[in-house]
Amino acid sequence: MTDKKTFGSFIKAKRMEKNYSQKELAELLFVTEGAVSKWERGVSYPDITLISDICKFLDISEHELITSSTDTETRKMRREAHNFRVIRGTWFWVPTISYLAALLTCFICNIAVNHTLSWFFIVLTALLCAYSFVPTFTSFFKTKKLLVFSATTYLSICLLLFTCAVYTSNLSWFVNACIGTLMGYVLVFVPVFLSKSKLSRYKFVISFTSTFLLTILLLVNVRTWHSFALLPAILITCYAFAPVILCTIICTLRGDSFIKTGICIFVCSVTYYFTNHIINKLFGLNENHYEVDFNNWKQCVNGNVHFICITSLLFIGIVFLIIGICRISINKRQ
Repeated sequence: MTDKKTFGSFIKAKRMEKNYSQKELAELLFVTEGAVSKWERGVSYPDITLISDICKFLDISEHELITSSTDTETRKMRREAHNFRVIRGTWFWVPTISYLAALLTCFICNIAVNHTLSWFFIVLTALLCAYSFVPTFTSFFKTKKLLVFSATTYLSICLLLFTCAVYTSNLSWFVNACIGTLMGYVLVFVPVFLSKSKLSRYKFVISFTSTFLLTILLLVNVRTWHSFALLPAILITCYAFAPVILCTIICTLRGDSFIKTGICIFVCSVTYYFTNHIINKLFGLNENHYEVDFNNWKQCVNGNVHFICITSLLFIGIVFLIIGICRISINKRQ
């Protein structure tokens, strides 16, 4: 603790900041006015049992009392924490009150105009959906806020879609809309959820594979109420997702990055080649559509461009593979 004179001056300054007289402070601390006077004149220190009460009534920390100085850094942190709590409270209560006011207004209008509750339920679910995003239901949870946010927002969107489907008497599109929304959530949130788990290395593989399966499910469900060739659609989906999933799996394997990049390029080039030809057969297009003839660009432009793209990808893949093999051999020599 600092010397008595400095300590006394600090006590006096803090007492005057709180607009206490020596007598009022003494009454709060259950000591005599003379004791407070002795502290401030630097005659004696207060009893150690009074330290917490002195800090409480003078609004200072024990560190400030012992050092007889204002801890500006701590006070700044406290002030910023207080401001944050105020902003967070405002962020929660202003939208909440606004939503409730809008909901009450729509309830009264629906009853007054239609004498029943009809379109009010669309407003209710729409406001519930908006509330799940701002200020969100995470305010009621202390942990797993991201999981709560993703679950509540998705469920509120599905509830809004269901209400609209019931209101329009058309439920055929509801399941498809929910699956499509879920695909977006899987792509965004699954990698985040798995980033700190044992499966973090395979987070993108799991995300893309889940999206692929949901896409197949969506096609099957659409096929039940809309006539189209399901098999070609599924094959095209497989060709679209196959290189992405394969390349993601390759990237998770251990090994030289250049070799893995070269293999990924090879996978993409092979997929690109077969996709064009298989789609060509599925839709019964002319086989000469991809004919290669660099002397006849007018009629063979598709085939020429197709050939250049494939050969370019294969060449780039070979370059990456050679660099990777050279890197491995150099590292072994060292």
